Amino acid sequence: MGETPKQPERNASIAVRKPELTRNRIIAAFAVAVVADLLELPITAAEATVLGAPASELGAGFVDIIVFGIMTRLLGFHWIFLPTFVVEVIPGLDMLPTWVGSVCFVVWQRKKKDARPPLDAVAEVQAVEIESTPPKLGRK
Repeated sequence: MGETPKQPERNASIAVRKPELTRNRIIAAFAVAVVADLLELPITAAEATVLGAPASELGAGFVDIIVFGIMTRLLGFHWIFLPTFVVEVIPGLDMLPTWVGSVCFVVWQRKKKDARPPLDAVAEVQAVEIESTPPKLGRK
């Protein structure tokens, strides 16, 4: 009598599915990566001061969390985003353009994967007989 309608079950494979790699997504990902890596310059300068260090570390972490989420949304989750996120927390190493590098790697990997033929393609295989004769060793 008072049954609630069932919610459709969420398929786990939907959450893992990567979005289509379009030109606009690639441009947006590179733009976000460049901005994030450029933001590291003033954040690192603020870390040099004693008073700005805690706030700038917190700000850098917040920026990296946001960038991680945006990259995952634009390009889909990729394992390379995890070490990039960790490297951005290490003082000194955060000056490297790690977000730009990770976007380059992910785009390259996705394009390489998309260029491969699908594994379920059917190939025709024919049996072949190989006949060989032993080589002649003597002179005549």
